[in-house]
Amino acid sequence: MRGYVPDCWKLIPAVAAIALIGLTGCSETPQKPQTEQVSTTTTRTTVARQDNSNLFQQANAALQKRDFATARPLLKQLQQQTLSDKERIDWLLMSGVMELGSNNVDAAGQCLNDLSRLRKKASTSQGQSISLLQASWYEKKGDYFAAARERVQVASSLKDNAYTDNHNSIWQDLQQIPANDLIEKTRQNHGSTLGQWLELAQISRLGTLSLDDQAVAIEEWQQINAGHPAAQQLPGSLSGMAKTEQPTRVAVALPLSGSLERVGQAIRDGMQAAYQDAINKGHAVPELIMLDTQTYNSLDEIYAAASLQGAEWLIGPVNKAEVQQLEARQTLPMPTLALNYGDITPQADAQPRPANLWEFGLAPEDQGIQVAERAWADGHRQALIMAPRDEWSDRIVSSFREHWLALGGEISDMLLYSNHNDYNPDVRNLLKIDDSKKREASLHPSTQQEAPIKPERRSDADWLFLIAQPQQARQIKPALLFNYAEDLPVYSTSHLFTGVVDVNNDRDLNGIQFCDLPWLLQQGELYQTVENNTPSGQGRFVRLYALGVDAFQLLPRLGSMQAFSGSRVSGVTGVLHLDPQNRVRREEVCTRFANGAPVLLKN
Repeated sequence: MRGYVPDCWKLIPAVAAIALIGLTGCSETPQKPQTEQVSTTTTRTTVARQDNSNLFQQANAALQKRDFATARPLLKQLQQQTLSDKERIDWLLMSGVMELGSNNVDAAGQCLNDLSRLRKKASTSQGQSISLLQASWYEKKGDYFAAARERVQVASSLKDNAYTDNHNSIWQDLQQIPANDLIEKTRQNHGSTLGQWLELAQISRLGTLSLDDQAVAIEEWQQINAGHPAAQQLPGSLSGMAKTEQPTRVAVALPLSGSLERVGQAIRDGMQAAYQDAINKGHAVPELIMLDTQTYNSLDEIYAAASLQGAEWLIGPVNKAEVQQLEARQTLPMPTLALNYGDITPQADAQPRPANLWEFGLAPEDQGIQVAERAWADGHRQALIMAPRDEWSDRIVSSFREHWLALGGEISDMLLYSNHNDYNPDVRNLLKIDDSKKREASLHPSTQQEAPIKPERRSDADWLFLIAQPQQARQIKPALLFNYAEDLPVYSTSHLFTGVVDVNNDRDLNGIQFCDLPWLLQQGELYQTVENNTPSGQGRFVRLYALGVDAFQLLPRLGSMQAFSGSRVSGVTGVLHLDPQNRVRREEVCTRFANGAPVLLKN
């Protein structure tokens, strides 16, 4: 899952130390030989081992600089030498680090397979590094539970910086585990050290608790598990949770009139629902001051009005252009949580922005990234893309492409379609159905009239990323089946789901995977309250109600999330974390259409 990139480079100092320890025999003074033949043999062995030692040291120096071009031939040269078991383990460790750092995950896995056969011959320090390499490999594979389990097992044997780094990595791994999986893994590992880690991770995710209640829950956990490593050294944001000063008055700037009135009202109503829910639970809440952005001529006027009424924070605006204006400023009059994103480009990310600006929205780019991660975790490597010709789709495709290629995936082809009533020609073109007919006819010209040729879809892709609105998706999926792609997995974004279960119309979407807001797919108590209290229901603005809920619940946690990278909070729009630019990014709940309705998947 997205957000935490494992730092396999922490392994390099350990591997360096192991290499030197493993080769200390090279510098030992040999005993006086009994005969000239023994002396000659010993000399040759000593020279060979000294050569190996030099190669190990050169390769390790290159690895510490991440210079794979230099390290690879040195390690290849070592592979051709006669190595002792200890040297062989060193070589496999260094090769594994190199392959993992080069994103050659399968090659690193082979190194680990070989290491498992030599594990009994490894020294204590080598065994530690094997475990750490195994954990980093799991992280690269996206199996964060297995990574955490491996790190918990090795933790007690580590010391000093290695212990602290591993301690923090356990927490970062646990933060990556999807909420549903976290609950199940906690149940399965109840009573163990790992299970207690998982319990603490669950407490940290409870975005519905006030910070005070969460701090109390953590203290209770510490008392019950006093001997646990995390009780003695609270990880990440937990150590500073109660130290963040909370605002008592917050201004909320939304378009409550004009063309975007309905948008602003949905966000406001979601925020007020969360506000009332917190009061009902006895939580301390700030006073909310509603400002209609349509009645002000500039952002400066909005800030002035907020300050005049004693606000310490501002939530809003929602207009993208106004968020871009905020990004261009050196500082802001008060801490601000904008409800949209400005520029999300590498060029924009390189520019300085106000330190007291956070951004939170329902960016389509997040969905492109999550689709890439989901498909990769499912074992797919060669993608087809089918997307409409429009601006929002371009943004999704761009974020998907960048992330998919970075993971190591390939894009076999992409088709951009226009809105029309027959998508069969587009699908046929993307799957190269006619090419298969021509190829078969050219190979077997004499059989053309004897029997019909069964066309085949292209074989250079193992999944399809489909971006579509509901009406488009309901036509495209049957066209895929008609064109011999019944075995081609299809992943999409939430745009193909109206937000309302419609078994009759969505039956044609069966099999398509997509991710969407927990607010929609899990429909908890607060969702039902909002739905019942909204005269015409949430309708097509349902996701904006969720944005309002999370904006309110997120505000008191922004400080600790910023102070401790990797911190995550479970919200109704997904699992939330901050990126380096203070943007709140989301990981949604994944589902698959079955019998015309979304069915939650195991993450």
